[in-house]
Amino acid sequence: MDKSGNTGLNTGMRRDTPPRRRGCRNDDAVSSVVALMLLLAVIATFLSLYATTYVPGLKEQSEIDRTNTVKEAFVGFSSDIERIVYKKAGGVSYGYSIPLGAGDVLMSPEKSSGMLAVRNLGNFTDIYVDSDLVANCSMVNVTFEPSYSFWEEQGYVWQYGYINVTKGVRTTPLEAYSMDDVLNSASEFSFSPFARQFIGFETKDDGSGNLVNLTVTAVSIIPGQSTFTSGNGHAVLRVRTDETPPLTYINPQWLNFTFTNSSTDKVASNFSADLADKTEDYLKQLAFDYGNVERPSRIPGDAGQPDTITLELSGVAVTVRTLTVYVSAS
Repeated sequence: MDKSGNTGLNTGMRRDTPPRRRGCRNDDAVSSVVALMLLLAVIATFLSLYATTYVPGLKEQSEIDRTNTVKEAFVGFSSDIERIVYKKAGGVSYGYSIPLGAGDVLMSPEKSSGMLAVRNLGNFTDIYVDSDLVANCSMVNVTFEPSYSFWEEQGYVWQYGYINVTKGVRTTPLEAYSMDDVLNSASEFSFSPFARQFIGFETKDDGSGNLVNLTVTAVSIIPGQSTFTSGNGHAVLRVRTDETPPLTYINPQWLNFTFTNSSTDKVASNFSADLADKTEDYLKQLAFDYGNVERPSRIPGDAGQPDTITLELSGVAVTVRTLTVYVSAS
């Protein structure tokens, strides 16, 4: 009887116990999904804000850094070229790294691109012994031009010892206020001191006031083997110098120099004229110092014809050296 009573009591207690709620698990699952969706919304908002607000600024800053790097490379290149010409230094080489592209930042790897090119500008001075062309002075143009930039498409051009900043078709000197400062030989920004170093002279006398040997050294800057590269990687602007074996001419009658006098290329003509002035002054001093050297004659060219300086010689050997500066882009 006790057993049957206990069984009934237990049965009654089980019937009075409220049923377990199965919806709690579903509520927890919904809460987790909502939290995940909110987190994804926050992440999406952050990414959208990053892409629309920060990425353009980061890309512009990358372009600005690239532009500054290119400018420093051009300034270093120009400085080393000047040093080579001043010292007539053979057997040296330099390289300057130039980033062609920029703008690749986190979550936005697209890059701009650019090109680096070396172009031959030709001779601005020719040197003759009697009627033989024995040496010349020449020049190149080095150009960096960006494309598809995320900032201003600012490039650089080097020629005749000065650097221009370019933006499309517009150009302005990097250091001088205007091209007039570059062309004016009295200006602190003039390329005249550089131009006047392209021809050097050395003398040897007999100890009795007579010149026995005149050595003429000419500098020629020409394109190297590779003259163009483009893309969005890194390019290298290279400089290499080579000195040809000297050639000696025994007892020539004339030493002639011709200098570009172009009506269409004001820069080349001014550069050449600065070198002509220096050459004439030096040869006049030779005539003053040595009894067997005549005073030089200078004949201005007409209608685009070159100016000519002629030195008459007697009993003087002439030795000609050429320093060639190769400029390449790869």
